[in-house]
Amino acid sequence: MYINIHTHQAHEGDFEIINLFPEEVGMIVAERYYSVGIHPWDVATADIEIQMKITDAFATHPNVLAVGEIGLDKMKPEFELQKEVFEAQFEIAERLGKPIIVHCVKAYSELQEILNRKQTQIPVIVHRFSGNKTIAEQLIRFGCYLSFGHELFNVRTKTPGIYKAIPLDRIFHESDDAKIGIREIYAEGARIRGIREEELQAGILINYGRCFGNNGQLTIDNG
Repeated sequence: MYINIHTHQAHEGDFEIINLFPEEVGMIVAERYYSVGIHPWDVATADIEIQMKITDAFATHPNVLAVGEIGLDKMKPEFELQKEVFEAQFEIAERLGKPIIVHCVKAYSELQEILNRKQTQIPVIVHRFSGNKTIAEQLIRFGCYLSFGHELFNVRTKTPGIYKAIPLDRIFHESDDAKIGIREIYAEGARIRGIREEELQAGILINYGRCFGNNGQLTIDNG
């Protein structure tokens, strides 16, 4: 079974969580699963009050399994507003007991400050992790999961080495918006870690169950 924890477009044949922004919630269909949230890139231009209401309302939908992607990005404007919107959505997820899928760019210290302050019990999945090994270890100590995608193929970055070094019980895979498919990403992940692909699949399936429990609705039809 291939679990794609974060993608921006639907694919056939594998279980995936499709990311939707608040203005896209009309795309929800019964046979697929989603995350919904206000992206940090959008806070400078969005009507936050309306989008928060939509996120709050649709986060309760049975096919919406997580709140996200939400987060912090210092490369984009209105960083203080980003933090406010992030924490507000974090609170929605905590109230519902659903995981959050986090976008974080050059703001890992701020993310850790929030995690330290909140001491949350909900799963935190950092999508497309791009930090260094020290940051990875720090986030894992907070109980976070780290998701990896097409960057695993880029041997000029630190990502493959970090991926190989962290425990399997903290890993997810995603296709995000890349053209590389989730099965190719699993195959590369197994190669980097020096394990059978079936072992990687089994480990991530356990992680999924730990994060989503009965809310995950993982079925044979979607696997």
